[in-house]
Amino acid sequence: MTAATGMNLPLGVSLHMLDPDQRVDTIELLRGSSVRAIELFEDSFEKSDSHVRKARQALASTGVEPRTIHADFGPELDISSPDAPTRSAGIHKIGAAIDLAARIGAAIVVIHSSSEPIISAERGAKLAHARNSIGSVAQLARDAGCRLAVELLPRTCLGNSADELLYLLEALDPSAVGVCLDVNHLMDRFASLPDVVHRLGSRLLALHISDYDGIDEKHWLPMRGVIDWVAFLSALSRRGFAGPLNYEAHLNGQTPGERLASLEANYAQLIALAQ
Repeated sequence: MTAATGMNLPLGVSLHMLDPDQRVDTIELLRGSSVRAIELFEDSFEKSDSHVRKARQALASTGVEPRTIHADFGPELDISSPDAPTRSAGIHKIGAAIDLAARIGAAIVVIHSSSEPIISAERGAKLAHARNSIGSVAQLARDAGCRLAVELLPRTCLGNSADELLYLLEALDPSAVGVCLDVNHLMDRFASLPDVVHRLGSRLLALHISDYDGIDEKHWLPMRGVIDWVAFLSALSRRGFAGPLNYEAHLNGQTPGERLASLEANYAQLIALAQ
């Protein structure tokens, strides 16, 4: 618990940042570590019954929560596309992430609302398609017993601001659909990060933690770039956020063990900074 935040902020990590293959052995490596939650990337996670069963057993025995599943994304899976087959392909892949969440016991599925680039003349139509697509997959998630978190995206993507995210979600139940705030996606608006936390309010369900240069996403470890971490953590405290600080950052080291050591050291420094 920190003086600045006034609450526990457990450590989480996107497992593919420790191990691109997301192996069960790497989950076992977390035993006794500071990591309390992980995110799995659906597309590269082996989904055979035996692998999912072994992963669940490893998570249970290590006390690590499978908190989020990140759905696959890309131009061919753009749920805002005017092309119906492309939207359908994206919805299908989000459905695969929802299915994995139900099988492994994750509470939240993180999704992208668009690909890019998007020109101004296209934005209105793409927003309408994205709203409809998110509504469709929100029902799939509800039926599976999990929630959706639409990620704050960079550059010209849909949902590149708190206001646009809230517009995308305005017709949907806040208890079922919210936001994953990637803190290195605000481009030159990094100083507004505490205000973004406040603006999102109860819609804030998950975090992607990393740092950057204030120009474009870098996924650096915290405290290397421009983010004011004390101000950000204080904003989380004021909003009562209680989820993990899920690192989606490039970690130092050649092996999962070395990268885990890098992760834990940076997390300890971040929490100490906030005290």
